[in-house]
Amino acid sequence: MGLLGLTSCHVLKMCLKKVAIINIKLEDKATENLKQIATKQIPFVVAKTLTQIAGQIQQEVRKSIKEKFFIRKKSGGFESSIRIKPATKTKLTAEVYTMAAFAALQQTGGVKKAKDGRLAIPSYQAISQVKKRTDSNSPSSYLAGDAFKIKTKSGAEAIAQRKGKEFKILFFLRKSAQVDKKLDMIEITTNTVKHRFDTQLKGNISEVLNQKVL
Repeated sequence: MGLLGLTSCHVLKMCLKKVAIINIKLEDKATENLKQIATKQIPFVVAKTLTQIAGQIQQEVRKSIKEKFFIRKKSGGFESSIRIKPATKTKLTAEVYTMAAFAALQQTGGVKKAKDGRLAIPSYQAISQVKKRTDSNSPSSYLAGDAFKIKTKSGAEAIAQRKGKEFKILFFLRKSAQVDKKLDMIEITTNTVKHRFDTQLKGNISEVLNQKVL
């Protein structure tokens, strides 16, 4: 009672036959402030909390991407594509999202199928050797130059290039390819909400109570 400043409490008792009816009525400034908080401030507090948690999720997902993915761009890449949409008092939903088209398959893992023709999968010893795909290093640009298609002994198709005595395979051509799960966006979201939401909400409510009730 002291925390909320509810210092005046009127209790009216009335006995009717064998039934005791107790009416409790709060009458003071703190009560009116509490009513105002319940009707006006709580939606703001919840929206603020949802947005704060979304921001924390965003940072954790970006951190995970930086650890698990080879990022070529110093800015503007997959890591920075993780964005949030704040909650509002009229829409108590905050969103964490990405517009990266490949993110869904990275989250679940699975098979990527070629929409038309074959997938051109770069040949490399280390992922850092794979260059960003541009018009100048695309399979079609290589084939327009000195590269050519071959079939390996196993029957797999590939795009190869010969320069002097050096022969190397540039791309393997396949109808589909297995994509391993690497993105943990859903898991991070679930874990962050589970362990941080209640504490964040209680802190925000306490902050409002201290400002409005005292």
